[in-house]
Amino acid sequence: MFTISAKGVYGITALVELAMSFNSSPVQIRDIATAHGIPQHYLEQILVVLKKAGFVESFRGAQGGYRLAREPRLINVQDLLTALEGRLEVVNEDKRNGGLDFFWSELEHAVAAQLDRTLEDLLQEKQRRERSFIYTI
Repeated sequence: MFTISAKGVYGITALVELAMSFNSSPVQIRDIATAHGIPQHYLEQILVVLKKAGFVESFRGAQGGYRLAREPRLINVQDLLTALEGRLEVVNEDKRNGGLDFFWSELEHAVAAQLDRTLEDLLQEKQRRERSFIYTI
């Protein structure tokens, strides 16, 4: 089954959090981990990978933390997941047989279309959905 691991889920979650603070000071790992129930040590490892891949930058000191290395509109979710998970594929190439290559290929294209969003897209959709659930009594 095609599954995005905890590393991918936590990575996307952390980067959306950083996207919310893009124009402000760096965000500390502790704050992201606490807000989303992510083990802090594991999040540190993920952010190191994302820093090496050029998605985030880190700052030392009392006001230190992490910040996106570029604008949220320039960070593609599929690129982010590829950096964390490796090449994404629904079915391994060596397992494709039975003349159904067309089906597996179409399925991969459908998944890729969903992942062809930016952090800005995810942030806007998240905010839109949160606003739609605000009720006043």
